[in-house]
Amino acid sequence: MKIFGCYSTPKDQGGFGVLNLDVHNRCLLSKWLFRLLNGDGIWQQLLRNKYLRNKTLTQVQYMPGDSQFWAGLMKVKEEFLSLGKFDLGDGSQVRFWEDSWIRPRPLNSLFPALYNIVRKKSASVRTVLSTTPLNVAFRISLVGVNLQAWHEVVAMVADVQLTKQRDHFVWGYIRIDCFQSNPCTELF
Repeated sequence: MKIFGCYSTPKDQGGFGVLNLDVHNRCLLSKWLFRLLNGDGIWQQLLRNKYLRNKTLTQVQYMPGDSQFWAGLMKVKEEFLSLGKFDLGDGSQVRFWEDSWIRPRPLNSLFPALYNIVRKKSASVRTVLSTTPLNVAFRISLVGVNLQAWHEVVAMVADVQLTKQRDHFVWGYIRIDCFQSNPCTELF
């Protein structure tokens, strides 16, 4: 909205300095997601028990009947996850195809043809790497360029070693181990 731009321009630049509350809300919800992914306090356990059950945060979606707070978290989740990457630990919280963990972009964007024919799109890294050959099933046989792309994926993950540590989400735009919402407002 052109008119709001004048109001939201900082005072020192000739505007009124009114905050864009939608952007600030998304940033604060993102901060909650960051802490939910990386923390282990009472409130994180409460949310994990209520909403995640046996799934990871990356695997859950909004369900009717969920609280407004949880609905807000789910609304910003994908955008938030696209702004960082996972440092791999045990691989249980990271989706093999849909999360950024081995490259700055997720494997589904690097290998879209393979992603379109994989059976379990949201399988965790732990599940996929649990067997040799990799625990991935495709809807059709791999031939030609798809087979070549699969060999690239296998080579990419061949040296990955899982640990007993928890997976850790790293905010991609600030090179420190915490999330700050002020720089976030520039991204949204």
